[in-house]
Parts: sequence; C-alpha cells; structure tokens
Amino acid sequence: MTTKRDLDRRCSYVVLVQNAASSFTDLRDLASYLSTLGVAGCDVVILDSSPRLQFDLNGRVLRWVGRHVAMWSRVDPVPAASMMATCEKVIVAADDIRYTPEAIEKICDLLDTHEVVEPQDYLDPMPWWGGIEAGRILIHRGIEPQPDHGATFGFRRSAPCTTVYPATDVFVRRQSGPLGEWLSSRPRLAGDDFALPMKTAFFFSLVPLLVLLATLGGLRLAGGYASMIAFASVALALRGRSGAVKFFPLRACLLAPVWVLERSLSVYWALFRKLRGPDEDPSRVHVPERARPTSAAGRAG
Repeated sequence: MTTKRDLDRRCSYVVLVQNAASSFTDLRDLASYLSTLGVAGCDVVILDSSPRLQFDLNGRVLRWVGRHVAMWSRVDPVPAASMMATCEKVIVAADDIRYTPEAIEKICDLLDTHEVVEPQDYLDPMPWWGGIEAGRILIHRGIEPQPDHGATFGFRRSAPCTTVYPATDVFVRRQSGPLGEWLSSRPRLAGDDFALPMKTAFFFSLVPLLVLLATLGGLRLAGGYASMIAFASVALALRGRSGAVKFFPLRACLLAPVWVLERSLSVYWALFRKLRGPDEDPSRVHVPERARPTSAAGRAG
C-alpha cells in the first residue's frame, strides 16, 4: 500500500543484486550505501535474482535498508522496477553503482523534463583493468558524448520511454569488480556489438590486417599501422576526457589502445560463444532499447 510518506519521496531507487557479487563484504558495503539513500528520502527497492538459499542469506543484511524482493533471473528489470517502485521517478542501478545525494537530485531534476536520463559512470577505484575500461569510455565519449554502459539510468513511470537524455555532465561512481569478473565479461560485451555490423567488422579486421601487413610489407609497415591505430585511439580518448578531467586520470587515455587490442581479440571469443549457443546474462542493467539513440556511435561499448 502506498503511503503519504512514499508519495513525498523524491524517487524510487531500484538496485539489482547479482548472486555472483553477493559476498558478505559486498552485501555489507551495499547495505551501508543504501542506508544513506533511505535517510535521504529515497524509496529503496532491492531486486534480488539469487537462488532461494542465497536470497534468504542476502535478506538478513538487505531487508533493513529497503524492500528486498525476489526476482526471476530472466525477468526484464525495467518493468519489474516500474512495478515495484512507489514514486513517479525511478532510478535503476547495478549493485556496483554509488550515487551521491547531489547526483540523485540532478537526475530527478532532469526527469522533470525528460522521459529517460542516463548519467555518465566512471570507475573508482581504478585497477589496471579498470583503466582499460575507462579508456573505452573515453573513446566512446570522444566519438559521441552519449553514456553507453547501461549501469544506471532514471525514468518516469508514466512516460512512454521513447527518448533518452544523455546527462554527460552528471557523473556517477562505479566500483571496479575483480579481475575475473572483468575477464568473463569481455566476450559478452563484444557480442553486444554484433548488432552494429560496421563496428564489429572494424574490430574483426584489425588483427588479420596487421598480420597481412607484416607478411607482405614487413614489421615496419605493420608497426606503422599499429601506431596509427594507437594514436587515433589516444586522440579520441583525450577528446572524450574534455569536461571529465576530474573523474578520468590521464593514464586512462594512454590505456585506450589496450582496449582496442582487447576488443579486437574479444570479438573472436564472442563469435565462438555465439556459435556454441545462447549464453544470456539477464542480470545486466539495460536502458530500454526503445529509449536508446539510433546512432551506432551512441551504442559503442
């Protein structure tokens, strides 16, 4: 039952808990963070797709800071969030996202005039694999300043969700996961690009072309080609860092070529997994596809 107190809250904050990230330390950190949102007046909802035993264990920690609700692992989190929220404005976030009260206020203010708002996430702390991810983000910003990770977004429940507003000046911290988690996500993220044929073809061609140039023209020609790709990726990252210097250190720009190399290898890994059969990860947070921009650059990942 919706109470007057629920209606007085600024927004519902819906967090998705993944079983793989639900160690006791992770849960305690998440609960501490969510408790600050409850004090700030947010309606906190925790959608947990963990198996029953893990769900019950999670509840011992999470039920004190919000409504802890079981969710089928293959349920789309967007309609689930809309159904469970009690406020008109809803923020959906992965369990590694950490908003400040100021960022929540900015998102809520933007939702007064926009149907869907997606802020820019950044990584902190930033281990070396986080630096590679930051390089990817900066390259994307250098091509088109549109957040693309889908780690968090806000929407109005009554809106048709037809357009997304890129809040590129609202920065939200995302915690870097462990190395194993980062590695396991490489083929999945590369596989997402199969919906963008030109981008996928570019990454598929990088390594074969490098080998071909080395075979026909020698290492000098291949090195020149690799240097050109590296220079272009650093230049794009530096361009993307404009307006985000506080959140992205310079070393993220220098690691941008490493991401290009990683993605050019991961596309083959993704192709192998695709040929092997479906491998869904329904626990991911997605901005609704109908709310996504149609530009291919706007969905770089």
